[in-house]
Amino acid sequence: MSKFKTQTPIIHIPSFTEYKISASELSIEYKSLGITIPFPISDNWYYFTDSDGWAKILPDIILKSDLYKADKFDCEDYAMKAMLLCAERYGLNTLRYTYGDTPMGRHGFNTFWVGDIFQVFEPNTLGLSGIKDYKPISVLL
Repeated sequence: MSKFKTQTPIIHIPSFTEYKISASELSIEYKSLGITIPFPISDNWYYFTDSDGWAKILPDIILKSDLYKADKFDCEDYAMKAMLLCAERYGLNTLRYTYGDTPMGRHGFNTFWVGDIFQVFEPNTLGLSGIKDYKPISVLL
């Protein structure tokens, strides 16, 4: 019988400045844009970074397009996986699953808080490009 030894992959965590915002403040920011929060808010505090920090983190959260399987692993699954990876690896829980309108129709993607505005992130190979016409409707906080 052979023995298997596994090794946890080494993940480089870049340095970034971490900030926090209360759940009530973050929800007010979303609601001021007309974005609904259809479920109860899960956390008391939400952690984020500035534009420089997000620029270091987000490239690592772009997921491979070969994961796609219609209805089994599609847009909302990509967005939820990106949200969880960001929280797990970087301790930032403001990259949120968001649902809205895009040039392709209704779609799941991510929004994230930079400190004064929200940005849109497409975790399925697009990252921050090609997202100018995304219109968030609902967010999972």
